[in-house]
Amino acid sequence: MTDGRADQASRKRSRWARWIVLGVVLVGMTAIVYSHQKAQGGGRWAGVDFLCPFGGLETLYSLLTGDGFLRRTAASSVILLVGMLVMAVAYRRSFCGNLCPLGALQGLFGAAGRRLLRRRLIVPRAIDRVARYLKYAVLVFFAVWTWQAAELVLRPYDPWVAWAHLTSPELLTSYGIGLAVLIVSLAGSLAYERFFCKYLCPAGALLGLLSRVSFLNIRRDADACIDCGRCDKACMMNVEVATADAVTSTECISCNECVNACPVPGALKVTAPGGARATALVATGAVVALMVAIVGVTTLTGAFDWRMEGRAEARGAGHSGGGEGQSQGEGQGQGGSDSPIKGWMSFADIAAMTGIPLQEFSAEWGVPAEALGLPMKDVKDRYGFSPEDVRAWVEDRLAE
Repeated sequence: MTDGRADQASRKRSRWARWIVLGVVLVGMTAIVYSHQKAQGGGRWAGVDFLCPFGGLETLYSLLTGDGFLRRTAASSVILLVGMLVMAVAYRRSFCGNLCPLGALQGLFGAAGRRLLRRRLIVPRAIDRVARYLKYAVLVFFAVWTWQAAELVLRPYDPWVAWAHLTSPELLTSYGIGLAVLIVSLAGSLAYERFFCKYLCPAGALLGLLSRVSFLNIRRDADACIDCGRCDKACMMNVEVATADAVTSTECISCNECVNACPVPGALKVTAPGGARATALVATGAVVALMVAIVGVTTLTGAFDWRMEGRAEARGAGHSGGGEGQSQGEGQGQGGSDSPIKGWMSFADIAAMTGIPLQEFSAEWGVPAEALGLPMKDVKDRYGFSPEDVRAWVEDRLAE
């Protein structure tokens, strides 16, 4: 009896810890992005794109090809991507279940829906099984499109970006589709929990693929299981836990609700290779600590962009649309990776930003007038220059 009470108390602490973490992330990220909006991007806190791990994936191709960060992305985007992937290797889609602010929003609507409807609805299996593949199509489509276009093409369709711009005068004009997706996702979560996570989230699709090599997994002890079905009822992603030896579904978001719902101590357990066990509270704490450590260390070293000053201002210079960039001319004389000149920019963009006559670029780099408006990354091989060469030349030219 004593062990049973202790186990029940541990499960209760695990639930509370998870919701506290999700609440802190949701409120904290919302406060930061709204502070950014209030300051019209010229203020202190970073915008929503700087704090989006999927932005790290979107800018990855540009970084690997030497063209620098995509517009509106920063080192913080890549750092969060790395942290999210590390969490997936450690414990499946634990970022989705324990740290995602959009997931927290859906969870709140899902909890409200359970109170209103008195039960959790399930999409018919035939429809659900096909619809789950939509998020993989979204992942491939937008990743390829972003890498080809060298800009954040997902942005107008992103429900979290729309959430970050609810007070923006451009909400309906620039983020209308994203707002529609947000409304559908939250309304859908009232009836079918984690609606966006199940069917549309590209980050969830990526983490689901990576979860197959996860270090920690949930296992069921068939001898201890009493077949009560509480684990299946508790799973917001509708994963079949009650009949599985191990939870291997890519849909599992490692929220541990199934483990916490199990009335038999040890029937469901989080295990590591070799059979080592961990409580739900320890597993959640460990993966959250991983992300906190990654963000903490990079913040202390100055690599993480919490604010728009310094490196962040240089990245945004000359692109002030939608409150996400900075005023023209900021950081113009800086070079290297902190320069406002990026591979996705054209010579026309750079001329407008720096005041250097466009004809000088044509004369210096041998680029004809019809190509001066094209991104440097698309013409650099044809005319034999690199964005780094242009950055250095502009710096010298401005110093004159």
